[in-house]
Amino acid sequence: MLPQTTPTTKKTFSVADFKVFGERYGIDYRFPLLTDACASTSPVLHGDVEEMTLPSGISLTHSDVRVLQPYETTSRHSSPLYVLVVLEGCVTLTLSGEVYAVRPGMAFSARLSEQQTMSARHDADIALKTLSFGVYPDDARRETLLASLLEQWERLNAPTFVWQVPDFVLAGIQHARQRERSSLSRQLLLEGVMYQLLGHGLHLREQGGAARVSASGGEHARLEQIRHLLESAPEQEYSLAQLAARAAMSPSSLRSKFRQAYGCTVFDYLRDCRLGLARRYLLEGHSVQQAAWMSGYQHATNFATAFRRRYGICPGAVRNGC
Repeated sequence: MLPQTTPTTKKTFSVADFKVFGERYGIDYRFPLLTDACASTSPVLHGDVEEMTLPSGISLTHSDVRVLQPYETTSRHSSPLYVLVVLEGCVTLTLSGEVYAVRPGMAFSARLSEQQTMSARHDADIALKTLSFGVYPDDARRETLLASLLEQWERLNAPTFVWQVPDFVLAGIQHARQRERSSLSRQLLLEGVMYQLLGHGLHLREQGGAARVSASGGEHARLEQIRHLLESAPEQEYSLAQLAARAAMSPSSLRSKFRQAYGCTVFDYLRDCRLGLARRYLLEGHSVQQAAWMSGYQHATNFATAFRRRYGICPGAVRNGC
């Protein structure tokens, strides 16, 4: 959903850059706050976007950017399997009239076609780290294992769903993203991680454990209220009973409906929000102990363990700029 290029250093992408990318990759871009037809030089995002094609035939794009100007996209290209993994930030996708909120540690899987276009919304002043990949129709380079996966995906009617990525896969992605590795080393690591990710998603779908259930309008608004509360103040202490009362639901209903709507439990989401807040504190120069305490952790050891599982590195490495 972001422009696909292969920079080695961070750069600023303008409206004009997006128009070029759109023509090249079949993506329509809209900038709701820009009305001046001459605003082609307006900056839209700043960061690093890298594209590569793995030996299996998977086309992969890694993005580490900050959105400067809100924008919307509509994808017009086809892919028998498209997957988006969000590592930081949030991406809101719309496909066939259904809205999917993809949050940190979650993956979105779907089939794309000219008859089934996908749109996305990106808000300003948001840091985004994503890994998106897909396969092109009738790609002769496709490996046998990937071809078998696509056949099984087709037998499952190419379902669209949002699901939680296992911690060990997230750690593998973080490990493989390190730029100091050689190109071949990174490709091999990414190839293995992508197959782990696809294998887990396929297993979930075969078991029927990742189907997305839409909430009613009023119910969705109450779930969003709880999600926003956790996101805006993750350092606070919460109980399931307290949150359920706010949502006008029973604790069991909140537990199940939150997972159905967002692909993770209430407290998994709270944990990710706390870790994201702690990471910002570490980048600002706070100590590990301070970052843990200010983000809602009472014990630095528990925080360090959760942080390492989530990001694949220890919190001290973030603070020291490693």
